Amino acid sequence: MLYVIIIIAIVAAETKIKNYIDDNMKLGEHKKILIGKIVLSKHYNSGMFLNFMEDKKETVKMVSGVFLGFLLLLFSCFLPKKGHKLFKLGMSLVLGGATSNVSDRVKKGHVVDYFSFNGKSFKKLNKIVFNLSDLCIFLGSALIIFAGYGPGKSSSSTHETKE
Repeated sequence: MLYVIIIIAIVAAETKIKNYIDDNMKLGEHKKILIGKIVLSKHYNSGMFLNFMEDKKETVKMVSGVFLGFLLLLFSCFLPKKGHKLFKLGMSLVLGGATSNVSDRVKKGHVVDYFSFNGKSFKKLNKIVFNLSDLCIFLGSALIIFAGYGPGKSSSSTHETKE
């Protein structure tokens, strides 16, 4: 149940934040926060990551929806099983972020992105605008990878052979 609550919390928080940004900021407007390290700005992403395929909105919508459906199916298979806590947490983060972004694509035709990093230590990220969902997807993916290949996992336990 905890994992489902995480998904719902991410979707609810992102909906609230994205609506606030949509209602209170103009496209291209910038506001620096946290001593200028974070820049809030309103950006519409019609494609995938970094506006990839932004000219193919329907394809992006379809691929995103199919991928979300696959992840939900996989999650529903693992949810009732004991253990796999790190994997389930990672899936919850990915599903919360993906659900929010797919919902934006379906309802609005684009995803609302609203913050970027600023400063010398983030030079390569200065031009990329994110949202909380993107961070959840990234962190959740890292947890899933760690759950599959992290400490305690050996090649013999992940690739059993029958003799």
